[in-house]
Amino acid sequence: MTNHKTLVWDLPLRIFHWSLVLLIFAQWLTAEVLDGYMDLHAKFGYSLLGLVIFRIIWGIIGPKHSRFGSFLRGPGAIYHYARSLLSRRPSTYTGHNPLGALMVPAILIVVGAQAISGLFVTDDVLFTGPYYPSVTDETQGIMQWLHHTLFDVLLIIIGLHISAILSYELLLKKPLIGAMVHGKKNVQSKSGITHSRWVLAVFIALAIAAFMYWLVVIAVPEVELDFYY
Repeated sequence: MTNHKTLVWDLPLRIFHWSLVLLIFAQWLTAEVLDGYMDLHAKFGYSLLGLVIFRIIWGIIGPKHSRFGSFLRGPGAIYHYARSLLSRRPSTYTGHNPLGALMVPAILIVVGAQAISGLFVTDDVLFTGPYYPSVTDETQGIMQWLHHTLFDVLLIIIGLHISAILSYELLLKKPLIGAMVHGKKNVQSKSGITHSRWVLAVFIALAIAAFMYWLVVIAVPEVELDFYY
């Protein structure tokens, strides 16, 4: 069967991917470069948490190549693919390869954990997370440590991810970046997808937006403050 440009990455997945890139950059910018933007930094964090929730749901009910079951493989498959890379004749996969697929749960776990920890931290000046006053001092300390440490871990993961993409682009001549823009790869037509299920994605996104509003506005517990004179 002849290979030709076939839709592999659905539109909601591509929007998720580039939104994640932009929001992580915005998080870094508002925390490390710009002063006085912690409220905006928090809103970006809420959006990131919403994106992670969306990707988890989409990984269960989205189109074929977005589903975790289609690309998360066992140690044996990962080992054999790594060996094929050393020979510079890697096995071809329509979706994520077994090694690159590990980046998906890694990023979701780290970004999700960092976003959740951000609900419980404060900078003691401009911003206090909505759930910071409702937990113990010990929990506050743990969340503060997690929030800062996980961002360093995320930077390492991003560095590895970018290095892998550039290696594929320059050494193996596989246009991964372009595929995540237009969604198409040079594969057999029957191995691709026929639709992006974007209507379902819109309903899921709206439900998640409503949930995030409930989480950070409505459900925040009221904390009684003690004043001493």
